[in-house]
Amino acid sequence: MKKIDVAILVIVIIIAVAFLYKVGYFYPEKEKKEETPPCLKNVTEKKQPPPPPTIILPSRRVLTGEDEGCHFHSLMVSREWWTFTANLDGETKKWSIIISFNHMAYGDLFGQLKPDVFVLVLSDDKGNVYGGLINEKRGTLIATAPGVDITFGESWAQGTYPEWHVHAEMHEKHSISVDLDYFSHSLPLWTSSSRIINVSKGNLASYILLGCNVTGKISLDGVVYEVTGKGFIEHSWSPFYVRKFLVDGWDRFYISLDNGWQIYISKCYPTPSSISSKLHKIITFGELVITPDGESITEFKTFDLKIKQKERIFIFTKFPTSFSLSAEKKMNILLQQIDLKINLDITTKGTFQKIWKFPTYVGTKIWMCTVSGKISWKENPKEISLDLNGYGIVWTTRALP
Repeated sequence: MKKIDVAILVIVIIIAVAFLYKVGYFYPEKEKKEETPPCLKNVTEKKQPPPPPTIILPSRRVLTGEDEGCHFHSLMVSREWWTFTANLDGETKKWSIIISFNHMAYGDLFGQLKPDVFVLVLSDDKGNVYGGLINEKRGTLIATAPGVDITFGESWAQGTYPEWHVHAEMHEKHSISVDLDYFSHSLPLWTSSSRIINVSKGNLASYILLGCNVTGKISLDGVVYEVTGKGFIEHSWSPFYVRKFLVDGWDRFYISLDNGWQIYISKCYPTPSSISSKLHKIITFGELVITPDGESITEFKTFDLKIKQKERIFIFTKFPTSFSLSAEKKMNILLQQIDLKINLDITTKGTFQKIWKFPTYVGTKIWMCTVSGKISWKENPKEISLDLNGYGIVWTTRALP
């Protein structure tokens, strides 16, 4: 070879060696350790099997802007409620809040010329209660349609499915100001209606949105808290012919469990309650709904809600302070044996109370509650049993004798 050829070859080899060295050809690549993202670990550990779902007709999971708006402008509808609740976490873990705009029938608060009602009750983890109830003259509560558009003084709520904003204020013993955003990632559930078809057209109807994501701020006596949690939105209306002498009262529960599930319980006590309370196994006077995600629904139309303890609030009237609940289903709609059972103990603490005496004779109480119990069922043919623990809100109303 000529000297010039040798020189060129050496230069090419040197350049090639330098290039291969730069790209790491002469030293082994470090082994990469496969790591499972922490979030996936947590999801896997906390995931629990859902209870056997109930088959829900599609017509019970449809919502329009007209459904969300006001109905009391109709001659047939005399009362209407919009209720927003939240069980909070983070800095305000185990706090609960309820905000409700109520257009009452005149006879509901007999003798009162203030049938428009606004409720704002906040409970903290120590059982302290802030806020209360205001009733004002007709026209204080203003609502339109379509969508939620309600005002009561300085408080208001606006939005359409799946997003709403609620602003609420009350400045009595304590100064409370609330701004909460609700977002529903699941469809609503119609819990009652006077119609089988087109349930939203009934003169008596109610729907609930379960497990909404709640974010916002709460200002309590000048201290501002950033809050998150899970909430419920309930909207119901009823006709003029449903009167106080036909109903002794009702209980409603909005519960968030530690495993992420939500429970809604509504129980009505037709007159006389001494008889109707004994017919829970054969006649529908309420609704029990359990959902792990808002989409899968396990529903009981009949269940046993017993009052374990009471406290006297007015002469011959006692209000419940703790409850036990039991419900069961032997078969599903396909006649498969599921042996689904649920048992809960519900204890209240921290109470707001409002009593209208002569001539109204109505009492209402709002509590924070703690919940413990079990749920079990059969699945292929394994038996599954889970402990249930959580907290929430109880709203009780009774007609006084």
